[in-house]
Amino acid sequence: MINHGVSTSESTTSIASIIKSGNTAVIIGTAPVNMAKNPKVNTPVLCYTEKEALEAFGYLDDWGNYTLCEAISVFFRLFKVGPVVFINVLDPAIHKKDVIGTSVTITKKIGKISQTGILQENFVLKDSGDVVVAAEKYITTFDDNGNLEIVFIDEALADGDYKATYSQLDPSLVDSDDIIGGIDGATLKSEGFALIEQIFPKFNRVPNIGLAPGWTHDSKVMTALVSSMKKINEVFRGVALTDIDTETIDNYSKVTAWKNDNSYIHENQYNFWPMGSIGEDIYHLSTLAAASIYSVDDKNGGIPYESPSNKPLNITGICLKNKTEVDLTLAQANYLNDNGVATAINFNNGWRLWGNRTACYPSNRDIKDNTISVKRMFIWDNNNFTLTYWLDVDKPANNKLMDKIVDSYNDYYNGLVTQGAILGGRIEFNGHDNPVGSLIDGKYNFKRYMTPVGVAECIMSDLEYDIDYLKNLFGGGN
Repeated sequence: MINHGVSTSESTTSIASIIKSGNTAVIIGTAPVNMAKNPKVNTPVLCYTEKEALEAFGYLDDWGNYTLCEAISVFFRLFKVGPVVFINVLDPAIHKKDVIGTSVTITKKIGKISQTGILQENFVLKDSGDVVVAAEKYITTFDDNGNLEIVFIDEALADGDYKATYSQLDPSLVDSDDIIGGIDGATLKSEGFALIEQIFPKFNRVPNIGLAPGWTHDSKVMTALVSSMKKINEVFRGVALTDIDTETIDNYSKVTAWKNDNSYIHENQYNFWPMGSIGEDIYHLSTLAAASIYSVDDKNGGIPYESPSNKPLNITGICLKNKTEVDLTLAQANYLNDNGVATAINFNNGWRLWGNRTACYPSNRDIKDNTISVKRMFIWDNNNFTLTYWLDVDKPANNKLMDKIVDSYNDYYNGLVTQGAILGGRIEFNGHDNPVGSLIDGKYNFKRYMTPVGVAECIMSDLEYDIDYLKNLFGGGN
């Protein structure tokens, strides 16, 4: 390096690196938190592994009462994808009942209460003489089925009949209002869907997929979830995955009327009917579809340009809530699709999700709203733009900033074209979009254009009999 004279150097071109939002599903429901190592209630928990989920929420195969357990099983066992944000609304301080005098037989220093949901902190054991057994003389643990086991560690305690008093979780006390939540008037704390607003500040991840399996067949819950996902933290967007009722709607022909009557018709909503099954286990299609979306996007570098339709669901059948098997022909499945409802079919290479249309179809004919892959691309791109240029807010509004935004985003769009995710895209900063009054007020408007790749939903070909090939009969014999 010279130390006398004039020297120069070069810097890399100032183009912003685009921040991609990625997938973060938020799942709201109930969990057997009495079994959890660090139980969480009305608190968003980001889980990368099944172990993290079990430590915060516990686990039981009773998915009807504990809806988050279905999602834990689907994401971490069936599809092996993540991370996921879980929110449990079952509160042991509220959703419980008191049980007095349950009989317990202790044999060889061990006894069991074959009930789930028992809260250990309120457990009291009495002997046949109604004398309380000191808590330090025994330990309580849960078996794999959630039953409470009692083990005597004091050799002086005799086998025999005892009575137990305790509090027990009562999931039946959780209702749609608990799932929807809001701001508690007494504590001013957020609950239920209102906690979606906390996810990005806590984890720096945009919750772009929202679901509440076991609850979204309730139109009040559905409406609240769709609304919550439409505007997150004022600047982000997401899609709500919702299930059509499979208890009263027991035939595909009833789905469309129910969908319209209950207003399952929004552009950021993806509807499903009926349920999936593996043996005796039944799954909400919304849960399966959410995990499948992760799997599809992961194969495409996290870019949501490919539809989850016609992708494996890892199930063995479809059914109603009462486990009655459902048989759908291709024509019937297509009828559901034509009315904004996705389903599942076994039509060449296993059970697969079937349906590209969002809930607003067929009344909304705009492809950016009615096709799930295109809708998700628009949501993804809007979220990316917000994340990328958030730190440019309040910087000097000069040519350098305007050029940086235009150049970097056009470069980003060119990359998406190369990857096959979009057919084309551009961003512009034009005078007609920015009147003087807006500029003086500090408002700068960039116009973006993007055409995501479409869905090859119907591949057609015409076959004709060509009589000219009859001439081949008179070939080699002459």
